[in-house]
Amino acid sequence: MTGDVEDWWDATADAFQDEIDMDVGVNWDGFGHSNFELLTDVDGKDVLELGCGGGQCTVALAKRGANLTGIDLSEKQLAHARALADEHDVTIDFRKGSVTDLAEFDDESYDIAFNAWVFQWVEDLDACFAETYRVLRPNGRFVFSLPHPVYDVTEGSSHEVTGSYFETGRREISHDGMDVDQVLFRHTVSGIVNALVDAGFTVDRMHEPGTPDPEDYEPGPWGEYTPALMSKLPAVLILEAHKE
Repeated sequence: MTGDVEDWWDATADAFQDEIDMDVGVNWDGFGHSNFELLTDVDGKDVLELGCGGGQCTVALAKRGANLTGIDLSEKQLAHARALADEHDVTIDFRKGSVTDLAEFDDESYDIAFNAWVFQWVEDLDACFAETYRVLRPNGRFVFSLPHPVYDVTEGSSHEVTGSYFETGRREISHDGMDVDQVLFRHTVSGIVNALVDAGFTVDRMHEPGTPDPEDYEPGPWGEYTPALMSKLPAVLILEAHKE
């Protein structure tokens, strides 16, 4: 399944990075306008970003003094990440690979693993979480965000539920002018949390940032994230865990 996701990102990376024009920072909501901050004490820490994309988050933590490794399936995304690191004069070890197979990394080699807005493209969270647990040192932190599964089954403009929350797994989305379908994977909140626990993690906190005021939101770049709906349902799910 990783090949389908890789093909999508190689086909769309240039247009995506140009259109979203995301600032350097840890953008937990995927759009670049979130002020939610969770990784403040990273100076001197060894940090692994699982699915680094165009490198905006990776570069941000490197500028804070962390020693960064970024892994991603897409060479096109990694090209953007390397160019961004050069632009900001930071050294980052960018590698091509899958977040479900971290065999190239030694056991207990990182203090922190994280990503923002990535796991909707990962089918096998069990493998990903087990590998992440292996490469983290004792007391290592694992922090990540993804689209909230509840919001994901609700249509942005009509606010109608358009799918079953309990229908997990692969889904394909066709886009006009694209020869490659976008492949995503739906998970439930309990499925995500239980996969963390099964891998050995202790779950510390779960966040569903939001307010009931539509004025507190900006729309997402492609129309599915609307202020009116975000004020009713959480659009973002963030989890913090650690390895004992």
